[in-house]
Amino acid sequence: MRKVSEFIKPYISIVFGVLLLLFYLNWLSYEGGALAIGIIAIALSAYYVASGLLGVLLGDKLPKGLRKAFDICTIVLFPTFMFIYFLIMTVNIAENMGPAGWLIIILSMSASIAFACMFTVAKVVNNKVISRLALMFAAIFALALLLNILFDSVGNPIALGAINIIALVIYGIFTYMMFNSLALSASKEEPKQVE
Repeated sequence: MRKVSEFIKPYISIVFGVLLLLFYLNWLSYEGGALAIGIIAIALSAYYVASGLLGVLLGDKLPKGLRKAFDICTIVLFPTFMFIYFLIMTVNIAENMGPAGWLIIILSMSASIAFACMFTVAKVVNNKVISRLALMFAAIFALALLLNILFDSVGNPIALGAINIIALVIYGIFTYMMFNSLALSASKEEPKQVE
């Protein structure tokens, strides 16, 4: 199963990057904070496509240190981007947000930056307690992404027909990548039992 996950990981990264590009490409025609989000998203999507192509073309030929750096960046960059996104959106619509909107946006910003930091530490340190904390923050971040699908930026629930399918797919793919990376890390940490 681990070999299958390693094999499809670069292809998932390419699909994720292309969807991210198409989702935020029109944001380049906006102004202010929305334009900044669009520019960052385009740069981010280019990274995901490039890292996926490198993974497909080079595979195991990549040096171990470089592969580890790519693995960390692949998971950390998106929550960091989401933190910037949530921050800019909060600045733009703060006066219109209700209590539910504030609760969701505070949870989203906290979870995104906390997970990015904890995941980086967990990958560098290789400690079981830190890995479990990274897994907990990953679950909270996944919950925050789900809440941003189910509720609008003001805090009102979204009707079933108004759910953004592309955003749902993007968040779903990243959630898979995130938990898959944490699962692979946990399997590498497991000590071999000696009979």
